[in-house]
This record gives sequence, C-alpha cells and structure tokens, in this order.
Amino acid sequence: MRRNALACIVAALAASISLSAAAQKITVGFVGDEGSFGAHNKGALKYAKANYAVTVIHPNDLAKAALTNHAVVWWHDGDTDPNPLLSDAGKKALKSYVDSGGAVLLSAAAEMLASPLGVETGVPRIYGPGNDGQAAAVVIRDDTLNHPIWKGFNRKVGEKIQVTSLGYPKSSDYWSRKFVDAVTIGNCWETGKDWADEVGAFVEWTSKAGKVFGMGWRLPHFTDDNKDLATLGKVTTNVIEYLASGSAYLSVDPSGKAATKWGKLKTSR
Repeated sequence: MRRNALACIVAALAASISLSAAAQKITVGFVGDEGSFGAHNKGALKYAKANYAVTVIHPNDLAKAALTNHAVVWWHDGDTDPNPLLSDAGKKALKSYVDSGGAVLLSAAAEMLASPLGVETGVPRIYGPGNDGQAAAVVIRDDTLNHPIWKGFNRKVGEKIQVTSLGYPKSSDYWSRKFVDAVTIGNCWETGKDWADEVGAFVEWTSKAGKVFGMGWRLPHFTDDNKDLATLGKVTTNVIEYLASGSAYLSVDPSGKAATKWGKLKTSR
C-alpha cells in the first residue's frame, strides 16, 4: 500500500515537472530603483507585472533579499547606467544565486553587468538612449534553430524577428565581438545592416549550476511608441520561460497548493 502511494507521489511529481514554465506562476525578482524609473524601465516593469509574480528589488537590497524565492532575477535598465548601483555585496549575492542554480536576465544597459559579475571577461560598451528611427531584429541562427527561445516563431535559419521599430534605450552590448565567454543565441540585424554575431546582444552564459542571459543593444525597447512591442514581449516571454525552466528556484505548483522548489526535487531524486 505504501509502495503504491509512493509510486503515485513520484508520478505526480514527474507530471508536474513536465509542465512547461508557461503553466507555472513564474516568480520574478525585478531589480531596480523604482522611484527613479523613466519610460524604458517603467515599460519593462509593466510587462513583467502583467505576466509574472513580480517583486521589485532595489539594488541596495540585493544582499539581504531572498533571491532564491525567485525563479528568475531580471535586471533591466533602459534609462541609466546601472553599474554604480551594483555594490560589492550585491554582486556577491547575485553571483551566489546564479552559481547555486538561479537564472538571471540582464537587459538593455544591464547586460554590461555580466562583466563585473564575473561571468564574462570581455569588455562591454554602454550608450544611448537614442531615437534614430532604425528598426532592429534578433535573427535565428543555424546552431540554435531548435532552441526553446524560438517557440512560436518561424524556425528558419536567418529568420528576422523584429522587436523594435525605433531607436534604442540606454543600452550595452559586446560589440565588436568583445565577448569571450558568452554563447550567441541570436544574431542581430538593424535597418540596412546584418550584424551576424558581432554585437553580442542576445547571448547566454553558464555559471556553475545557473544561467545568465544578456539581451542588450537595440532589442529591449519597452516604451509604448515601439510598434513591435508585442513581438518584443513574446521574445522576452520565451527568454524568461527558458530561464525559469532550468532554474533551481522554479516553483512546481500546478494546482495552486504549497509550492515545491524544482531545485529540491532535483537534489532529492
């Protein structure tokens, strides 16, 4: 009888694990000083709150925040240079979270934080914001054709997924191929120029048990005047679901009952 009960529990856990991240209420820690947000950061936070269980974490509070309560920690800064906001204590807390199996998304100017975090040894650049009317897209590569990030898009090598119709936020990247440790997931294109993998703006890093994803350059333009905002949201959703699905801190809770951490399930099997 006990054996049957155990088998049922194992089966239930296996079923819950097989659920996609989309079926979960993904917990996201959104890093930033909300009181000083401009249009770009407000737009990204608006998207996040509409889709996930969001807690805003001030950069000064990273060291004392319960980062492991979040499947994904997202630092987006499309308004200012975030580097001064990353203290040594905050850096240590974020790195510890990633190394233990957490997942971090660094977008817009925050992509540059991959270097001080120690997951990238290359040198980033930072610039913007600007409004030059250039459209921009992330482009599917042959070596990432089957990547889950392209879910719902036309899986074709060279397919351009346009995510912005105008300009760029305050942003960063690793142009021109200044990245050393990153793996390029998508190439970059803007009006009149195919940059291939030169920009280093849609990339990921592995750090021990966790992952860091960088989405910089022109791509994460979350203001309402971006005509491609819906597509940007779809791409961002895929990125966050991908990161959450591999996070040790994804809560497996399909029935609304007490959540179990996926990391605990992995270590107990």
